[in-house]
Amino acid sequence: MENKHSTDGIAEDLIRSFVQIASTEMHAKTLLEKRVSELENGLIDLETDLETQLQKITEYKEEITTLAELRRTDMLYLFDLYGSRGDKEKWCTVKHLSIAMMTAFEAWQASNQDEALLSAALAKNKLFIKALTQFLGVEVTECAACFADIIKGGKNNG
Repeated sequence: MENKHSTDGIAEDLIRSFVQIASTEMHAKTLLEKRVSELENGLIDLETDLETQLQKITEYKEEITTLAELRRTDMLYLFDLYGSRGDKEKWCTVKHLSIAMMTAFEAWQASNQDEALLSAALAKNKLFIKALTQFLGVEVTECAACFADIIKGGKNNG
């Protein structure tokens, strides 16, 4: 039996989940690139560390694949939760904007509260929300508060 009051929470939780998984994918990608670069540029001792480095590269590739599958599952479940009536062509836009939004937010966090970085993060968040509403097939908005109302059972929420 579905708890109608939890459905809105499911949507919000799935959004947070896929955003964090996408961000984790990018961190794993960065670590993979670092290991490959270390090999390509002679920054590790091939006689003692080669096998360890190759194993780490394999592990990062597997981790990236697993993370991508988890993110895709969350995104597809969310799309289906809203009746599969949104614009599925926004899938990649939503994914990339979610990463941009979180990365910009992390830059602000690391900046000692630089207001320009916060403004940039908030601008990216607006673009993310707009693309996400298009993806879900709900009323298109850039307004975070408006979107929160939409997923809490407001207008055009199927």
